[in-house]
Amino acid sequence: MKTCAITATILFWSATALSQPAITVETDRVTSEYIAASTSVSGVVVSREDATISSELSGRLTWIAEVGDGVYAGDPLAVVDTRLMILEKRSREAEVLRLQANLDWFSRQTKRLNELAVKNNTARSELDEVQSRYAMLEQELAQAEVNLERAVYDLERTTIRAPFNGIVVSRDASVGEYTVTGRPLLRLVNTAAAEISITAPLRLARFVKPGDTVTVGNQDSEGSATVRSLIPVGDSRSHMMELRVSPLVNEWFVGEAVTVTLPASSQSLLTTIARDALVLRNNSNYVFVIDDDSTAHRVTVELGSGLGERIAVTGKLSAGDEVVIRGAERLKDGQQVERLEHRISMR
Repeated sequence: MKTCAITATILFWSATALSQPAITVETDRVTSEYIAASTSVSGVVVSREDATISSELSGRLTWIAEVGDGVYAGDPLAVVDTRLMILEKRSREAEVLRLQANLDWFSRQTKRLNELAVKNNTARSELDEVQSRYAMLEQELAQAEVNLERAVYDLERTTIRAPFNGIVVSRDASVGEYTVTGRPLLRLVNTAAAEISITAPLRLARFVKPGDTVTVGNQDSEGSATVRSLIPVGDSRSHMMELRVSPLVNEWFVGEAVTVTLPASSQSLLTTIARDALVLRNNSNYVFVIDDDSTAHRVTVELGSGLGERIAVTGKLSAGDEVVIRGAERLKDGQQVERLEHRISMR
């Protein structure tokens, strides 16, 4: 009698499910793909071009860029008083002209003494002395020209120019202050050269390589990035390494904290479904599989590694099975459904 009661109950629920109207659902396909376990690590957005610009000369500041100013490479960032450099340049120019005049005189004198030496009208020692003095003047002139070139270079350096495109993010000096060589004046950051610096466990170096695509995100946004480089060297205490990843789209701000998802194991062939197909309950997780006669069957699954919008599962599923991704919350086991065929993804 007990067996008969159970059978009657099953028939009752089956009849109830069959008698209920079909529910319209959206579906997706179960796939088999190679994925790896992943782990999330913290990172911070930095710029590859981030420099503290210092003074190259000593002098009084006559102008300096304001915080927030955007500049291109070669644009002025600060100007040091040029008066002393101009005077130094004029002094070096005068020295070059003086030596050139002396050199011209000794050149003419050498020519005259050579003509007299042919007629035996002058001592050879006097000619040698003039020729020696001429050679010394040539060296002095060469040194004076170097000094003049250095004075011109110093005059050019009174205008401190941007080494790259960027934005002035801070100033350490003001107009009228006396600065010395090497003193920081301002900080310049190229926000268009952003990348993400990550400190990750050293063991992940086995599963990450330059060129890999990883997921980057925070509470406001999510995107993809490419691993540019990694330094698989850690210290004996932290066992951590540094990675640099370049966002595919420049949507992050320098200094912003982000989370980067990195592979934590070798890839293996796993069964995956769309995350939307999961029905999560306290005691179990399941999906609804649609058979050929449009009947939904509940299949219990265990969750595995995630891969973006898909997730690996284990259970009585096969690649190609059709699972419900919209409308599963209202379904009952054995209930008829109507598919939205155009939403089925053939992976």
